[in-house]
Amino acid sequence: KPVADVDIVGDTVKSHKPGEVVKFQVSRGGKKLDVDLKTVPGAGGKPVVGVVMQAKYKFPFTVDINVGDVGGPSAGLMFSLGILDKLTPGDLTGGKNIAGTGTIDPAGQVGPIGGIAQKMVGARKSGATVFLTPADNCDEAAKSVPDGLRLVKIGTMHDAVSALDGLRAGKTDLPSCGTG
Repeated sequence: KPVADVDIVGDTVKSHKPGEVVKFQVSRGGKKLDVDLKTVPGAGGKPVVGVVMQAKYKFPFTVDINVGDVGGPSAGLMFSLGILDKLTPGDLTGGKNIAGTGTIDPAGQVGPIGGIAQKMVGARKSGATVFLTPADNCDEAAKSVPDGLRLVKIGTMHDAVSALDGLRAGKTDLPSCGTG
């Protein structure tokens, strides 16, 4: 069956037993190639094949992000919001100093990061009053939130945009990490 999501490929491989053969048809550059790969036991005995897959996208524009030594997967949400801000009219933050963190996947799901306590301290020292917080980091973040920093709970890119819309509109009933 054709798949367009790398996670589906992984799930399909895991539906086999170690030692079974999985049939792949790879399409690249307009050419199709049939490949049979035998699964082997991976972590926890789950079947794997010797293929590394990743999603790759082509856009009708170029994105260059020049932020010095800031980077890595934990900057994914904020980089995505920055790109969206440039591609859409208006200012997503409404001029407010808003910080945040979180990985982001191709479906827009925001994932947890490490070192959230340090990131919040840095954000507050930079003048941020709101911190977009991955839902899976809320418990940890709520234990060490700096004074004057409001945590807004984010699970998806859509949640982040909705929260920013709400902040611009002056809403106070946004999802939080239990810190108000």
